[in-house]
Amino acid sequence: MRLSNIFMIENIRALRTLYCEKEIRISSRTIPLALLGILILAFGLLITQLGFYQDDWHHVYFAHSLGISRLWDMFLYDGRPLAAVLYMLGFSILGFVPLHWHVSTLILRYLTILFTWLYLKDIWPEHKREVTWAALLFIIYPLFKLQPLSVAYTVHWTGFLLFSISIWSMVQSIIRPRWFWPFTLLALLTNGLHLAFIEYFSGVELIRPFILWLLPRHREIRLRKRLQRVLGVWLPYLVIFSSFLLYRIYLIPVPEPGYERNVPTVLFDLFRTPLPTTFKLIESLLQDSIYILITVWSKVFSPDLFEITQPASNKIIFIALLTGLALFYYLRHLEAEESVATENHQPWYRSALMIGSALTVLGLVPAWITGQSVSQDNPLWSGRLGMGSMVGASLVLVALMELLIRNRKYRTLFIVILISFSIGWHILYTNDYRWSWIKQQRFFNQLYWRAPYIDENTTIISDEEIFPYMGEYPTAFALGNLYPKFDKTMNLNYWFYSALRRFNDQRQELIEGMPFEYDHNFGRFNGYSLDSLVIYYRPEQNQCLWVLGPEDTTIRILPPILQDIAVISNLDRIDPEPLDSSAFPSEIFGKESENSWCYYYEKASLAEQEKDWNKIVKFWKIAQGNGFQPENGIEALPFIEGLAYRGDWAQARHLTIRANQITEGMKRRLCPLWDQIAASTQPTPERDQTIQAIQDKVGCTE
Repeated sequence: MRLSNIFMIENIRALRTLYCEKEIRISSRTIPLALLGILILAFGLLITQLGFYQDDWHHVYFAHSLGISRLWDMFLYDGRPLAAVLYMLGFSILGFVPLHWHVSTLILRYLTILFTWLYLKDIWPEHKREVTWAALLFIIYPLFKLQPLSVAYTVHWTGFLLFSISIWSMVQSIIRPRWFWPFTLLALLTNGLHLAFIEYFSGVELIRPFILWLLPRHREIRLRKRLQRVLGVWLPYLVIFSSFLLYRIYLIPVPEPGYERNVPTVLFDLFRTPLPTTFKLIESLLQDSIYILITVWSKVFSPDLFEITQPASNKIIFIALLTGLALFYYLRHLEAEESVATENHQPWYRSALMIGSALTVLGLVPAWITGQSVSQDNPLWSGRLGMGSMVGASLVLVALMELLIRNRKYRTLFIVILISFSIGWHILYTNDYRWSWIKQQRFFNQLYWRAPYIDENTTIISDEEIFPYMGEYPTAFALGNLYPKFDKTMNLNYWFYSALRRFNDQRQELIEGMPFEYDHNFGRFNGYSLDSLVIYYRPEQNQCLWVLGPEDTTIRILPPILQDIAVISNLDRIDPEPLDSSAFPSEIFGKESENSWCYYYEKASLAEQEKDWNKIVKFWKIAQGNGFQPENGIEALPFIEGLAYRGDWAQARHLTIRANQITEGMKRRLCPLWDQIAASTQPTPERDQTIQAIQDKVGCTE
């Protein structure tokens, strides 16, 4: 081959290489956008369909039903009185629309991630790639499962953000000495604020001297002087931290004498019984560290993610796969400095393991000293106790990958797999929250249609808890927002109980009459079992909300405990009209369409209670005109009664026979109903023929 041809080929190869490298090079300035994109994929896709859950509800109740200023009372009992300022401001700006709170909390989380990435890259400026990986893991770390609780965890993400800003400002004060005082003042201010709002990030406060030690400007100083400078910079932060401890243990205001919450009992036990308490802390350290670093990832690789018969799972798998491919491409072509050995030729993973391990352990200290544990408490709610550890755990994992996986391409692939599966897992459980909110919205709309107002001190009893990610007391606080509260006292007007959980062995006492009393922190209720409404709610079985009456003890498809206790359901507690001009609080619950079968059923049930047969017939005609029919025989009952009492015997007969066909065991409810109709109406040939035909078809004479 001629020399000229070889030269031409080499030029072409060089140009092609140069062109390709230039084409696929991605600027590091895109990292904040990449962080935002991953955050939105994991937590933002369903944000418009989420609502309020669990601990959200008592925040909403106090602000909505008692008034925003009463949040002071709630947070006194919660043990974080200064957090009331944050929520008073929050409800004043965001109102009671769930979406506003979800967007706000997502912004807080993003800013926390962004400032974390900023201070990490300033600590290790030569390792931008690795700290970006750690920031990506921090976004989706599968420990904290409570992002959908947007109101309750606003204070947590605000505290985390303030801590992150404080660390970033402290780092800036060192690496930019010209701006030392402005950055130091900002760091001290945000330091004090996050400790004032919430104690969750008080443990990670102790990471400051470790970070100061690693900063590039301090590495050039001799050991003794370096130590003096680090301690000198840390001193004002240590003073604020010590003041926090003094306030938290001895000076925090309480709502009533003798009241205590989140008491650091383990801290006191260290002085009383040092040896056993130390062993207990070591046990918690080992258990919680293993749980955070290893066990939580087993949830991410859940078989539930691969239920390919479920349309939602297929969409989640597609999103995770597409995200993984895009992220792998992005990380492989991200412009970043090559990893180099730092001071004393030590590899990066050593300092990262030190800081990461310290953060992981320190983040758990506030939980440990109050006798709580991430690994041993309720796994759904305990993840919040380790929020402060998530940055450290992310650093530890990236450092271990750096140590154990030498090939960068394989390291990248491994981290992409973790992130992709974690995104899928977050979407999967967020979808469960979405369905919980849909169920709540339908319930509260239907309850309001059925009961425009319920007398005070009424208990709502179901066979079991009716909403996922809720519970009894959150449901009670949610009920408190449905109707106006006139006295503005701390006592709630309504409470909710799961009969199986509370009264399975007390059914007879419930029927004979027993007092109800709930008094815990800011939740207080007094009632009586005979002033209760018994309900049955199974929308997943294509049913509406059933507010049962004493006559419904014969409904065969009810759970046995509801068949037993339906006799106590006191429909006189329901008023057919609101007591004032207050409308349904659609800002909170959202407004369901009134052009639905359940609307006509609930309104007909209310009219049946008032014996307004004309209304029932009107609702039946409108429902039929809109193409609605009962899918369960029980929901035909008020219409059967209304049609019969208005002399439409043909329609009443047709609906009775259909109800008996579509639902098993209707005989026990239909036959007494027609006996009552027969006793209450004037004999006519058409009536008598209808009653005889129904008795034959349903089997009432057997």
